[in-house]
Amino acid sequence: MSQIEDLQAVSELVRAGLATTRREIRKALSLRSTTVSELVGNLVHADVLRENTTPPRGRGRPATSLSFNHLRLAGIVIGVVDRTLVANAVDLTYRVIGKQSITPPPDADNKAMADCIRKLVHATVEQLPQGVELSTITLSISGLLNKPESLWCFTSRWPKLKNLDLKEALSDQPCNIDIIRNLDAELSGIQINEKHPKNENSLLLHWGEGIGASYSADGVIVNKSRGRFCEIGHWSLGNAQGKPCTCGNHDCLETVAALWAIGEELKKTFPSMALNENDVADQLSKVDPMQCPVLTEGLKQVLRITTNLCKLLFPDRVILTGPFVQNPLIFSKFIMAFESASLLDNQERIRVSVNSESMQDEIIGALHQPLESGLQQLVESSLQHEQR
Repeated sequence: MSQIEDLQAVSELVRAGLATTRREIRKALSLRSTTVSELVGNLVHADVLRENTTPPRGRGRPATSLSFNHLRLAGIVIGVVDRTLVANAVDLTYRVIGKQSITPPPDADNKAMADCIRKLVHATVEQLPQGVELSTITLSISGLLNKPESLWCFTSRWPKLKNLDLKEALSDQPCNIDIIRNLDAELSGIQINEKHPKNENSLLLHWGEGIGASYSADGVIVNKSRGRFCEIGHWSLGNAQGKPCTCGNHDCLETVAALWAIGEELKKTFPSMALNENDVADQLSKVDPMQCPVLTEGLKQVLRITTNLCKLLFPDRVILTGPFVQNPLIFSKFIMAFESASLLDNQERIRVSVNSESMQDEIIGALHQPLESGLQQLVESSLQHEQR
């Protein structure tokens, strides 16, 4: 292996808890003791590894152990919850070390949104512990993106926002700026956490404040590099009801099923019902959805479009997220719908699951690649420091 590969290997061994001493590293990697000492010295100098000394119980030299510095780098992910921007700062274990939120006004244009994002980032950076280096800021956002140009093109939650340049908005931050579709980040995080097989096709459906989907073929999320895919919430129902949608069109799926559209009708049947995703999930899990006509109709239309989507994509697995699918009866309706929609008698049944840890999954999916890249660059720079 090259010196850089050796540095990476030593870093990962200690990070994974597979080695805490130079001797263990030497044995695991079959390296000379002088080489191990040089590699460890570089990583300690870069503060990637920490060297801890324990006083001896009797005579002899103090014992030393190595630990990985999980607070060496941090990442910030900005997500959208209902109509609020939420920033989470995490260390290299994805432990939250800072959190802030801001609610842009409904009529926020590019300038107003950029101001909100800057304020949010500055407030979150101030919460970082001393000595932590901010490596990346990733915006995990809804709507249509132009990922290569870092543009937030459109979101129905803030209709006046058009082609906001997010790199320009955060040009004062001396770190990497990245954007990703929130559902792509969530699906990516689920795949990492649950260690899905790489040859599996997975469909994620989110039903909540809005409705959307993400799809992974053979472990690769479709159109992730572009930032636009499967906006099923804005598929036309063709029902000629003339209901306006937040996207500017009429009679989209969201007009009969999204929380923003049916929330007030839900409250007529369930007066104490909350109108935000965080609070409504627990309440919806305990009610009979068949008592509410608007919810029954919304479920019918979501099932129709989702089963048709499965006939197009043929997923091995469907992951349901959002407050509505936390209801056991609604979840069972999805399972029955997928079973009856199968086109092949001998086709393996679609594995259907419901996920409620979307925020943590989204954080990991959004930050895993940029944080790992930042750590790799830091490890490589430790060798360059020695060569200078």
